[in-house]
Amino acid sequence: MSKILSINRLFSGKAVKSLLVLLTIISFTVFAVSAFYLAESYRLQPYSIYKNSYKLAEIRSQPYYSVLVKPSLIYDYETIVTYPTIYLSLAEKVDYVFNISWVVYNNTVKGLVSSIEYSVEPALLITTSTWSKSFAITPEILETSDGVMVKGSFNISELEGLVDAVDREVRVSSWRFDVNTTLSLRINVKYSTGINASYELKPYMVLSFNRIYNLLAISTGGLTSSYSDEVQKTVENTMTLPLGFSVKVSTIRSITTISTLTTGLLAAVMGYTALRSYGVFKTSNRKFRRRIVKAHVDEYRFKTVVVEKAEDFDALARRVDAPIIYSELDRKYYLMIGDIAYVYQEG
Repeated sequence: MSKILSINRLFSGKAVKSLLVLLTIISFTVFAVSAFYLAESYRLQPYSIYKNSYKLAEIRSQPYYSVLVKPSLIYDYETIVTYPTIYLSLAEKVDYVFNISWVVYNNTVKGLVSSIEYSVEPALLITTSTWSKSFAITPEILETSDGVMVKGSFNISELEGLVDAVDREVRVSSWRFDVNTTLSLRINVKYSTGINASYELKPYMVLSFNRIYNLLAISTGGLTSSYSDEVQKTVENTMTLPLGFSVKVSTIRSITTISTLTTGLLAAVMGYTALRSYGVFKTSNRKFRRRIVKAHVDEYRFKTVVVEKAEDFDALARRVDAPIIYSELDRKYYLMIGDIAYVYQEG
């Protein structure tokens, strides 16, 4: 009965109310701090990725070409020219040189360089609008101090003769065609760590024949190649807390997620309890409201009925909607119905 009839008295004490307010303020403060660090932990990335790029090798090719032409007024009677476009009827031979050099960086992430081997595979491909065919070529390959030099030449009339021979076989006429010379350079490197690596460069030179406009155009490409490796390092980020403590962001996330939920629930409960102690959530339903009056009752004037359970006494009071008299001296609750007094002794 004390829990039912005296619950308001439990929270009515000034000291208790002050304690509830203090605990509510503390719980909301802890909740706010926890929520702040939770938000900060999600603002920051738990991990930082650092990438460093290291050069492994560089290969470069410097092409040179010259065209042997018939003496003519348009070229000032010069017999060798280096123009990118030549009149086809005046061109006789094309000489070319590819100076290829390379640098393999030592002491990289792959280790120290133990040995370097290279190979050069030249190839010739003639392409027309109707057919294409590869031909074997054997240019001169010379070693230099920093690489190799590839030298070769093409006779214009021989190239045209090859095209005409194929045209006759397939019964077509090729007025335009390309002669593509490609040098496939491969460098095989062995490192002290046991790693083997290959680096390639494929420089090319294209002779574009246009018999309609009587032009020979020369172009080059694929002249540089660079190889590098990337090292990636992952570092866990930290947050600095008061007093200079540093904690991992991932740890802060885990802790503050739990603490924010817990302290938020606790703050809500404490807030509700504190407000309830000030009567904010009291109801005014007359059907279930019990009025308690402090007074002294002379039991000898009434027929007394002792109610042993507080729940039964409370239910009876609600049913008859009669005021309850409380005697502080005897610590008894009375419910008067006519000349009958229902009594509950407070434990």
